[in-house]
This record gives sequence, C-alpha cells and structure tokens, in this order.
Amino acid sequence: MGARFLDHEARAAFKQSIEAIETASGVEIVIAMRRKSAGYLHANLIVGIVATFVGLGAMLYSAHPFGLVAILVDPFVVGALAAAAVHVLPGVKRMLTPPSVRRRYVTLAAHATFVERGVHNTLDRGGLLVYISWLEQQIALVADSNLARSITPEVIAAAERELNAAMPRGGVAVAKALESWKSQFSVAVPRRAEDLNELPDDIHSDMEEHHP
Repeated sequence: MGARFLDHEARAAFKQSIEAIETASGVEIVIAMRRKSAGYLHANLIVGIVATFVGLGAMLYSAHPFGLVAILVDPFVVGALAAAAVHVLPGVKRMLTPPSVRRRYVTLAAHATFVERGVHNTLDRGGLLVYISWLEQQIALVADSNLARSITPEVIAAAERELNAAMPRGGVAVAKALESWKSQFSVAVPRRAEDLNELPDDIHSDMEEHHP
C-alpha cells in the first residue's frame, strides 16, 4: 500500500536524502507522490463489459430459469459493480494498460507537477522534481533548465532507472537510491556559499487524502 511506502521511516530517509544532496550541491530536490497519474477508465470499461457478458451467458445457459426482466437487467448490474470495483484494484488498471501508455501519463503528470510545485522558481534554475506515481509503480525525474544543461539526459535516465528498480523494495530503498546520486549532482552543480534552500523539503503527497 502507498501509505506503507511513505511511512515514517521512509519520510525520514527521504529527508536525509534531500539534505545530503542539497548540502553537497546546488540542486534543489522536490519530492511529490501521487496516488495515480491518470484515471485509466478504459480498464473499468473493459472489466464492466466482460462481467456483463459473463453474467448474461451464465443466466442464458443456466439450468435455473430466469425471468426476462432479470436477463435484461441483472447482467448490467453485475457489470456496473465490477467496473466500480476496479477503482480499488490498481493492479487491474496496471495490467490492462500498456507500459508505454502508463509511462506517457506519468511523464505528463510529472511535468504538470513540476510547475504546480514551483520547482522552476529557484534563482539558478537548479530544481529537480522526483515524481512518484503509486498506481503505475513508476518514478519520473524532471530537471529544471540549468540542471538539465549540466547533467546529460543519459545521467537523468540512469538515475530514473535506478529509482524505479528500487521502488518495489519500498520508500527507504528509493530514498537511498536517490542519495547515491549525490556525487553526480555535486559535480554537475557545485554548491556555492551563497546558495539558499529555496524550496520546501517536505514530501507533497495525496496518499493521505485517498485510499491507494
């Protein structure tokens, strides 16, 4: 569950990671976690349609006689209930959505969150958003313009892959994987004496507001 991923221990580990990176470099880390990056209503529709036809078939071929009204109504009720149940089954939505589609939605949501959380507001444009999307089980990194010029896309992609590989092991593992890139960040954007902590270090998450 998302709440366990971002438990007290994980929050402490992320805080330590942020402080370590920002002490060693001019990079400003912002971490945002979202329950999902898109609605994936097609999954509800697929499950609902399949359940409707299964229910209809079961009634038509059952030895038990059903009334005409029941045959016309009950399968649609079953389909609607099955479709609604998908909202609390994130694994079903993952299974019914191609990885490339999930990644596209995560990337779009990450860029929107980058603006929403004001990661672009640092004086030196050295912000880095670590965007964690629970339903998709994916992490995306969005670097501001100066940081993107200082670190190659290949390095950002490699960091993304490492964070994604750590995600199944929990929030603490992701935090430690993030901190392991401290030296890369310090070389790309060296810290200066006048650097300030311009962005909040707390993790912004909607997991407390919704069931995962």
